[in-house]
Amino acid sequence: MTAPAATSSSIGLGKDALKTWAAAARSAHTHTIFFQAVATLAWVAIAWGIGHAVSDVSQQKPPLIPVSIAFSGLIVRTVCIWLSERSAAAAGMAITAAARRNIFERMSVAGSGLLAGTSAGERTSQIIDRTAKLFGYGARWLPGMRLAILSPVIILVAVASQTWLAAALLLVSVLVLPVFIWLTASETAATARAQQASLDNLSGAFQSRAEQAGLIRAFRAVGRETEALEHASEALRTRTMAILKVAFLSTAVLEFFASISIALVAVYIGFKLLGVFPFQTGETITLAEGMTALVLAPEFFAPIRRLSSLHHDRADGAAAAGMLAPWLAAGTSAPPRRLERLSQAPEISFRQVALAFDSNGPHLPPISFTAGPSRITALSGPSGSGKTSCLLALLGRAHVRSGTI
Repeated sequence: MTAPAATSSSIGLGKDALKTWAAAARSAHTHTIFFQAVATLAWVAIAWGIGHAVSDVSQQKPPLIPVSIAFSGLIVRTVCIWLSERSAAAAGMAITAAARRNIFERMSVAGSGLLAGTSAGERTSQIIDRTAKLFGYGARWLPGMRLAILSPVIILVAVASQTWLAAALLLVSVLVLPVFIWLTASETAATARAQQASLDNLSGAFQSRAEQAGLIRAFRAVGRETEALEHASEALRTRTMAILKVAFLSTAVLEFFASISIALVAVYIGFKLLGVFPFQTGETITLAEGMTALVLAPEFFAPIRRLSSLHHDRADGAAAAGMLAPWLAAGTSAPPRRLERLSQAPEISFRQVALAFDSNGPHLPPISFTAGPSRITALSGPSGSGKTSCLLALLGRAHVRSGTI
């Protein structure tokens, strides 16, 4: 089973699988969001302490209370960020473990036929590397998506308590970001699928060449096979650079919008403090309120910036789940019949047995033979005639479409 092309059915199965796997990390996600929300509230305390400390110093007052509040907020924020990172890592490991457990359970039900059709290297890459892509989806994207809404709301309320017009400027500036983030997400999804397919191809090519190294040397094909590996490696490099290109461009555009918005807030507050703002806004801003709003403004965009970069984790996770979806679908077929355990060597008789790897897939032509105990019975035939399938049938790992064993 080589890496399948992305189809609407595989993408739909991948989304369903992601929801199922994410359920295993729900508790860790809740803890991550809680600690990050407390860290955001701590930043509000830090901003309030800095703003009032500067105001007290300008009035030649001892800023003991504001500095104490800011320092306490710093300690709380540091502890909460550390705890949230631990919870996020636990969520990533939980979703990865759930995916691998799900895949191996399906493999144990569907039989070894699920692994047929491609090299061991590509299979290893699909099971290990693709599921590893889910770590970022569970550890960063899922909590980050919720924090990109919760944290800015907290900051916006805090800014509005100091100056309503600065809060309005932040709110207007953030309205253009969803369209930009959607465009970024649609581009990264396609590049992530292509990059993961290239990784599978390179892993399979390297493993098959390493396995047949002696044969390659005997036929003096080292140069030719080396060139094939170079082409596979170059394809992976090109598609990885395409992902990085989208990441750098999206980050640059988002930073531009965020910088412009923060600059507008700074200009407004500065003009209001100097008393030269040309319009009436219905509010008077003190130095403490202005400094508090200025310190809060960058934190308003911080989770949105992180979300923009986290779209690559989302694309990696969705691409991995979409590519693994055919495995999950194949494992839902009826399990092969398990043979009863015997106490002594039996006589094995295949009577017009038609074997298949999948209950709904094509089957081999009927096979008949008898293998008695204490005798050597040899099965001969061209590749694909069913020799290995007969052995798998004895293990209960092949589907018997017709006939009896």
